[in-house]
Amino acid sequence: DEELGWVLKPGMKGLWQREGEAFVEINKEGWRDRYYPKTKPENTLRIALLGDSFTEAFQVSMEESFWEIMESKLQEKCPKVEGKNVEVINFGVRGYGTAQELILLRQQVWDYDPDLVILAFFIGNDLINNSPVLEYNKYRPFFVLQDGKLVADLSFRDLTPKEVNSSGLTTVDKLPAWLVNNSRILQVAKKVEMDYKLRMFSKEYDRLVKNNFRPPPDAVWQETWEVTEGLIALMAEEVEEKKADFFVVFIPDPKQVHYDRLDRLRYMRENQIDDLLYPNKRVKDWGDRYGFPVIDLTERFQVYAEENEACLHGFENSALCVGHWNVEGHRLAARIIRKQICRQLTINNNN
Repeated sequence: DEELGWVLKPGMKGLWQREGEAFVEINKEGWRDRYYPKTKPENTLRIALLGDSFTEAFQVSMEESFWEIMESKLQEKCPKVEGKNVEVINFGVRGYGTAQELILLRQQVWDYDPDLVILAFFIGNDLINNSPVLEYNKYRPFFVLQDGKLVADLSFRDLTPKEVNSSGLTTVDKLPAWLVNNSRILQVAKKVEMDYKLRMFSKEYDRLVKNNFRPPPDAVWQETWEVTEGLIALMAEEVEEKKADFFVVFIPDPKQVHYDRLDRLRYMRENQIDDLLYPNKRVKDWGDRYGFPVIDLTERFQVYAEENEACLHGFENSALCVGHWNVEGHRLAARIIRKQICRQLTINNNN
């Protein structure tokens, strides 16, 4: 996609089995959700949800996703929306960073006239996604700081496939597609090389992720934090101009909410991290500064995981306590977010 880098293909459907297992269907507008007309029905509270793969939620069925649960529970248990229809529209797309989410808000989300915009911010990779230096997949729009102002960088449109993502290309990809599609040997060779590249990428990614929990170690990380803060501030400002409400939901990294406290302490010690909640505090500070609520799931997830010795991330067919939310994680997230939204709607109504 020339504006966003990539989008979900309208009308596609199939069984997702890479991590978890769910039947996935993309609606005709290109979202992993049921179809919603752009004209908002009367007496409706419409919520737009922006995010990445945690929001897209291919790993669980739509009925088990936090946004679907949240939609039904708001109607049932929030007095401030009693008698109203509630619609939570999922605009999540895997791999999206804050830059893509801001562009998506401007170009498509406002067509649906939402009353509330929620940005699901995942500390595990959203910072990295916003940096043209740190991010490995360059086929995406970025924003960069020029004279203290955020300027869109759309140079990805001119990149060659190798410049886009060298870690995602194999020697076999240089061959004609028809040849690869008809050769089991070439397909196996491609998989072997790709598995090796993914292992190498995973090691490099783990090295980068540690810096999410530390004060910026260099100028690149400092600018990444500043750009991300600026993008979220712009989003909050534009939502306010549209007379809608804005929330940020802080999605914790699996390392922050592992049920074993000793495991968390070991990770901190081995990687010289003083405070696993460093990014949470920075994002909360942005909310205080720019006037939007931050719903931080970390503490509640951590307490629940410890009390129940539960992995809220991960699946039996991949790995436990890592990756994306499982069904239990989605249920807990829905409960926390629903309560906070209901509370904030009450405060807004009283004001």
